[in-house]
Amino acid sequence: MTSRMRRIERIFGLVVISLAILFGLVYIFLTIAGKAIISRQLESLTNKKTTIEYFGFTPGFHLQIVHLDIQGLFKADSIYITPDIFGLLSGKLSFNNLKFIRPELTFIRTPPVIVEGVKPNAEIILAEPLKPVEPQTPNSLPIGFKHFKIKDGTLIFIDQIMTSKSIKIVIKDLNCSLNNFYLYHRPVVTKFTINGNIPWRDGEEQGKVKLDGWINYAKKDMRATLSIKDIDAIYLYPYYSTWVDLDKARIEKARLNFASEIIGINNDVSANCHMELVDMVRKPLEVGESEEKASLITNKVLDMFKAVDQGRVELNFSVKTKMNNPQFGFDNFKTAFEGKLMQSKRASAFKPEDAFSLPVKAMQSGFKSFTDLGRAMVDGVFAIGKEIGKLGGENRDSEPVSSNS
Repeated sequence: MTSRMRRIERIFGLVVISLAILFGLVYIFLTIAGKAIISRQLESLTNKKTTIEYFGFTPGFHLQIVHLDIQGLFKADSIYITPDIFGLLSGKLSFNNLKFIRPELTFIRTPPVIVEGVKPNAEIILAEPLKPVEPQTPNSLPIGFKHFKIKDGTLIFIDQIMTSKSIKIVIKDLNCSLNNFYLYHRPVVTKFTINGNIPWRDGEEQGKVKLDGWINYAKKDMRATLSIKDIDAIYLYPYYSTWVDLDKARIEKARLNFASEIIGINNDVSANCHMELVDMVRKPLEVGESEEKASLITNKVLDMFKAVDQGRVELNFSVKTKMNNPQFGFDNFKTAFEGKLMQSKRASAFKPEDAFSLPVKAMQSGFKSFTDLGRAMVDGVFAIGKEIGKLGGENRDSEPVSSNS
């Protein structure tokens, strides 16, 4: 019995020593070659120059990357990674923990490339009718996170698609917590919390954005609350400049609050939205200056809203969409806006058609139509999420752009 115990002790000791030697060899290899391996893989994936100051790991296979920089696209002070070994062995890129400290991610949206000699709306004549093809769902990368966190991050979105000027939207102090997020089938509930600040312009109050809730991808159910406070509508002017002339309307400052309760059941998503104009500053008329007709329309619209909502300027509307194919449009908003005008008409002697008594050419010099004034109020709110959502299939650039932010 004693001989057997000694043999077991020797075997156990050899196993411990072997594991220690293996850990030491792996540690030395990763310390020396790990940075180069990861850098090459990221450069191959992004086509951007990538540098890493330090890469290492501790017992328990906790990985750490210090000062990762993917030129013009992404950088972070530190990244802590704990992979799910059993998930990796099953062929999935799975993590128990993934944490980013002070990351900075940049999205740049550029205009589509136009090839000379090709008409984008050219008619195509088919030799024979084609049979309808069932749409195929693309295979997603089998990646998942048990715990995902971002601390003090920065998200930069640069939109160069407008003809007038590019616009830069920055979300700073970004903190994110995401639990049980998997891009492959797994019957779990994903919980998330995201919040950050939006510094619109120097010396002015920052906007605040907050999103929290949960999603069950297996059942296609969800519940979330989105809040964006102190939206600087003047800063987002390039998005609706084709509808509104701020100078003619004498709008010098405008701030909005936006909130939405999002409920999804069996893939059907309903977002009940509330928007309120909380601050507007109008440019004073100069001595002897006559008021533009676009400004008169603005006055009438504001008066109509205030008459219905006890002095407030607010609007409620709903957006219906699908969780697996989210779409955001202005049809619901347009209906709500027109309904608010009719409500105001019933509540007062003012008639909405009075605004259309102005000559058409005069109105086009300020607002292209009466309804477009309301559409312009909400366009900037959807611009951030809507435009970033289009980035997945578009070309991204990393050249710097001038901005007021």
